[in-house]
Amino acid sequence: MMATAGDLGKVMLDQVDENYVIFLEGDLGAGKTTFVKGFMKGMNFEEVVNSPTFSLIERIELQKHYIFHVDLYRINNKSEIFELDLHEESYLDKPSIHLIEWPQKGEDIILSPDLRIKFKTLENPNHREIFFEDFSNKLKNNLSSV
Repeated sequence: MMATAGDLGKVMLDQVDENYVIFLEGDLGAGKTTFVKGFMKGMNFEEVVNSPTFSLIERIELQKHYIFHVDLYRINNKSEIFELDLHEESYLDKPSIHLIEWPQKGEDIILSPDLRIKFKTLENPNHREIFFEDFSNKLKNNLSSV
């Protein structure tokens, strides 16, 4: 899973030149935050990546992008989502990539996904199936290299 996540990060680092939203869906413990850690390595980020479960959102500035790692698990009402500004496009000096865990908590309010990644835990608890669903084709079909 870390290799797949790293490969996606590399593709994004080279090709994303506009805002991009990734939904990360799966049960508790399915590997969403672990995937983000691998993704960030692929983006050449070597620092520690923490789960934003309590802060809800972590902003990481890279040379070419802003990364917003978001965890909506603790969201209890839709008004909290508006406070996080996840309902409108960011206009910053660099493209932003939003990695949103538990996006279903904000459905119909938060930004629409360019990519949905679903994690399924298998019978062996150390194995996962990962499904990619591309909605925007902003990566110009380069998901096949992931």
